[in-house]
Amino acid sequence: MQTETMKLKGMTGEACAEKINDALLNIKGVNDIIISLAGSKATVQFDEELTSLQELQTTLTRAGYSIEALEKKASGCCGGCGGAHA
Repeated sequence: MQTETMKLKGMTGEACAEKINDALLNIKGVNDIIISLAGSKATVQFDEELTSLQELQTTLTRAGYSIEALEKKASGCCGGCGGAHA
């Protein structure tokens, strides 16, 4: 599993958040999405064997949004393995 947090440009309200959530959930391999309206961010957990960051970006662009920035992780570990693969 891979987790990416993206700062989105164009997300202005609850309707936008729902549109983004629905678009990303339609991608095979997306497991979880957390959207922050206050921060204009989407955190997406996905199976990198079934989809890619590029596919997430393409889907968001088609939905009318763009990624302003990817947030840097403190480490390469998502925490799901308990640190065994860090």
